[in-house]
Amino acid sequence: MADSLAMIGVLLCGICAAGMLICYAKNHHSESSQLDRLRRTAAYKELKAKLSLINRHDFDEVRVECSGSTVTSVCPAHIVLKYSFKQNGNSVRNDSYTKLFAELIAQDLPFLTEKKAYKLYPYKVYRPNGKIERAYAFIMRRAYKDYLLYERNMAELKIY
Repeated sequence: MADSLAMIGVLLCGICAAGMLICYAKNHHSESSQLDRLRRTAAYKELKAKLSLINRHDFDEVRVECSGSTVTSVCPAHIVLKYSFKQNGNSVRNDSYTKLFAELIAQDLPFLTEKKAYKLYPYKVYRPNGKIERAYAFIMRRAYKDYLLYERNMAELKIY
């Protein structure tokens, strides 16, 4: 009796694991196809081209919101790119679109996924009409920023 209950438990666990695996594979395939469709849009191609042009700067922050994307440099600290989705062919404002854009940027700029250099922060944007939108920011870690600034300033060191 106890052996049959144990066998039933193991069988049920196996069935549950197989079901979860099938659901994961289906979701992964769906997300991959959404990413591929978004990658082929004119808005993303233009954003990627602009990011490639400013890639020589050290990015302090890369923010992706429903309204657009903003990139700030480390030194000098200023905005090097402000890209509006609405003015570049996409007026859709939803959270899933923003998340997909952030994932594509992370895939195409792999240095943003380095754990020692950047951290991904999800946050909320509160609009004047009361709507809450999700947004994502890749922010450079303080230790890595200090390292970069130290390396840049070594050339400016003066000996007295």
